[in-house]
Amino acid sequence: MTARRVIALFAVLLAALAPAHASAVKALTAVDGAQVWFAEDHTVPMVALVASFPAGSTYDPSAKAGLAAFAASLLDEGAGNLDSPAFQTALANRAIQLSVEPGRDCMTVSLSVLSANAKEAFRLLGLALAHPRFDNEAVTRVRIQMLQQIEQDKGDPEAAAENSFYSFYFGANPYGHPIEGDAHGLATITVGDLKTFTSSHWVRGGLKIALVGDVDPAAAAALLKLAFAALPAGVPPLPPAPVHLGAPGLHIVALDVPQPTAFFALPGLLRSDPDFLTGYVASTILGGGGFSSRLTQEVREKRGLTYDVSTDLVPYRRAGILLGEVATQTDDMRQTLAAVRDTMHKFAADGPTVQELDDAKAYLNGTFPLTFASDAGLADQLNEFQQMGLRLDYLDKRADQVNAISIEDVRRVARRLCDPAKMTVVVAGSLPREEPVSSP
Repeated sequence: MTARRVIALFAVLLAALAPAHASAVKALTAVDGAQVWFAEDHTVPMVALVASFPAGSTYDPSAKAGLAAFAASLLDEGAGNLDSPAFQTALANRAIQLSVEPGRDCMTVSLSVLSANAKEAFRLLGLALAHPRFDNEAVTRVRIQMLQQIEQDKGDPEAAAENSFYSFYFGANPYGHPIEGDAHGLATITVGDLKTFTSSHWVRGGLKIALVGDVDPAAAAALLKLAFAALPAGVPPLPPAPVHLGAPGLHIVALDVPQPTAFFALPGLLRSDPDFLTGYVASTILGGGGFSSRLTQEVREKRGLTYDVSTDLVPYRRAGILLGEVATQTDDMRQTLAAVRDTMHKFAADGPTVQELDDAKAYLNGTFPLTFASDAGLADQLNEFQQMGLRLDYLDKRADQVNAISIEDVRRVARRLCDPAKMTVVVAGSLPREEPVSSP
């Protein structure tokens, strides 16, 4: 029995013990302009919310890269009549867990709280979203923190490879700059810029909300109005779609480190593409799903070149990529990348084995229910589906859709996705110059 099959069967057993949240998810009309999915669950006295706004880094002005992330980092730094210390104290006094994650397509806000404190938690969230303070002290402090992180990332091979990869792959398109921006952009951002951005992007238009927990529909609607009703209703225009995807070849970001990191990618699929789920299964076989993936077997187990190599089919709103990552010793990187290319070539030519496809299906269907094992996990998963534009019935249909994928389907999509000649590779580290390279 393969490692992936063991993991999948173990996941099925764990999932059987998890609350059956998913079947209870319903659409809720509560906030004008927003999509709301709601699941009532009184197992524990908790309420969890995940909400995503059209406020990702792709909306940054070209000269002010980092604006969206800067604003997101200030979400809990004071609101209304509460300065930063007072706001933080108000959260701590009610054990309110509030976090924000800036991304490329959106800003995601997560909230978890005891149901007894839910009203105050949602009131504070509403205050932060509709009435951010942007006090000089908080703005200065957060700006310094972000600049320090940018400088630190320059010496981190994984961060340097990732940031440079997006620059090479997407070029001048907004997807190409780091989510956290750059030093020049952050230095020029003013309080006025922050206010303008939040008033046009922290809005109800395009807002996706997932709410799960110990609250009935009427009370849930009231909580959501507390948090979101005061926001503007506008919908920001979509950022431009990338015109050119990829910069095939090898690109070096020079770093003096003993273990370089490589990001490698091929053009992927939008989530709306009919082949996406088949592509996701193909990516799982190629480089996902634990130690049984094709790349892990070829690069780690057979050749001993790395501890971890992985791929993922990433569906951004305006572009999709098949993205991989691997780290190894300097002297082994060229051999590692050659093994990756060779494995992709063979996978495109021959497709998966029957056993690989069966294992991937068991793994995907076995681990999927684990995301519903807690209110917070379910809210997070639901919001991810909302961001992808999926229908509510996807929860019930996903397993059947995965099981319906044939080996010929995967072979066809593998040929579509896995062409090593189109692969963009960015290595942060140092390599002997055995072939032409470019630097950022």
